[in-house]
Amino acid sequence: MYDFAIMNLTKAIVGILFVLTPTLASGQTAKFRIEEATIESIQAAILRGELTSTRAVQLYLNRIKAYNGTCVNQPDGISGSGPIAPIKNARQLNALMTLNLRPPKREALGFDRRKARSMTDPRDNDPAMPDALEVAAQQDAYFASTGKLIGPLHGVVFSIKDQYDTFDMRTTGGMDAPYANDRPPDDATFVKRLREAGAIIVAKANLGEMGTPNSRSGPSTICVDWEPRSSIQGRNGRCFRAASTDSLRSIATGCSLNSFRISSRWIPAGNQPPTTSLCW
Repeated sequence: MYDFAIMNLTKAIVGILFVLTPTLASGQTAKFRIEEATIESIQAAILRGELTSTRAVQLYLNRIKAYNGTCVNQPDGISGSGPIAPIKNARQLNALMTLNLRPPKREALGFDRRKARSMTDPRDNDPAMPDALEVAAQQDAYFASTGKLIGPLHGVVFSIKDQYDTFDMRTTGGMDAPYANDRPPDDATFVKRLREAGAIIVAKANLGEMGTPNSRSGPSTICVDWEPRSSIQGRNGRCFRAASTDSLRSIATGCSLNSFRISSRWIPAGNQPPTTSLCW
């Protein structure tokens, strides 16, 4: 039952991440296109020596760098009460609010401080909290020495909705607030299971504050179809597709689609804000 649930959860989440032609490309990645890649194709490429876990993470970071940005101007600040003005043709999604990168790597790749793993731990140098590239390097070293994959999700890159606990990244429920400590002590149960299976967590995904559909704080201003929105459900009869910005239930409701979600009885979520439920 666990294997069935975890693989279905994997299929549900893996579509969250979106990919761009890499700027860090090499001869290795020229043989492998990560756009539309499946778990099976990623791992087959690793076994053939055409891809590494590190390169897979880099390719996703390239995509995030290209498309994950703001689409609004907020002259009075992130949490101000003044008007939010759209940036015309911003062509950004603002889907991921936190990146699993230590400060030197995040800065070297051009991501600003608001994408930091923690706002309350600026040094972020605990060796017990490896970032996504460090986890990927550990997988590559294991594969190089054994010729085996570390688990059924070896090399598979995920983002986790910000309402679920991650011990190494801030968990804020989408709220822009001055926390004393923005890191929870433990992973949510399903996040722990994903990591144990070899999943690489690269980011925390955006959502409305405390899972509500109408909020305006910085992380929760979601850009869909290049318009600033606080929700990604359909508006004026139009249906928007977006990645990693809301629950599949809301998308399905607004777009007259079917969606799939795991029951919390199958995969325990662990700690999460009391107003939310486990849905994808």
